[in-house]
Amino acid sequence: MDDQSHQQGSSQQRIGYMTTAGWDKLLDQVNQQIEELEQLPLPDVKDKVFTLLEGIDAIHREALGRLVSLFKEGVLEQVIEDQPIHTLMELYDLLPPEVDNEQKFDKNGFPLIPIQALAAMKKAPVPPPKYPRWIPMLETHGTLAPGSTKLMDIDGHMILLCRVGDEYFALAGSCEQDGTSFDGATISKYTLTCPNHTGCYYDVRQGTRIAASGNINCYPVEVSENDKDRVMIGLDMDFVPDLPVM
Repeated sequence: MDDQSHQQGSSQQRIGYMTTAGWDKLLDQVNQQIEELEQLPLPDVKDKVFTLLEGIDAIHREALGRLVSLFKEGVLEQVIEDQPIHTLMELYDLLPPEVDNEQKFDKNGFPLIPIQALAAMKKAPVPPPKYPRWIPMLETHGTLAPGSTKLMDIDGHMILLCRVGDEYFALAGSCEQDGTSFDGATISKYTLTCPNHTGCYYDVRQGTRIAASGNINCYPVEVSENDKDRVMIGLDMDFVPDLPVM
């Protein structure tokens, strides 16, 4: 080795050290970013982001696995005494069995980081994010006659639209008893008759079964007077029944 190379080697400093508080803060920040990504209202973008993270995860897992396989006996037990190294090895299931059984991390001590979030996604798919929105069901309110119902697929939800006079009500499109379709259901005033079960009735104003336990989801409905009287349904919104004051 020449003098210049020796000088460069001797002057090289190890970098990356931080305090325990700094390490915990970093984990907190990354965990928060993962949670924010899971709430993205754009499924295509979110899928691409997590596909990228899974690819990075695979690279890290393969490289770290090969690295650990080169360690001499006892080396891994020594290096994992360092907290960040211990966390990294735990993420990829590379801790020695006796250490893995003794050392457990929770959200209070060691917040999640991306690899853990990806592992959780593989075990239980993350439900799609919810964001309130109005979607047209009918272009004009005259499309549905008073005293009639119409089963519709609205943004992936089977929904039964009911008209009582000039009022509109939207309910889940299947019976609470066994999930059979409300296609062909009839309505009399505010009472919906299930087409599949004898004696099965619902109050369309609030989705409750009449003279029986159980209920179905209801959705807010609005008639847009400024847009050719279109009938709009609200998805992922709180529903408040409009009942007469007793």
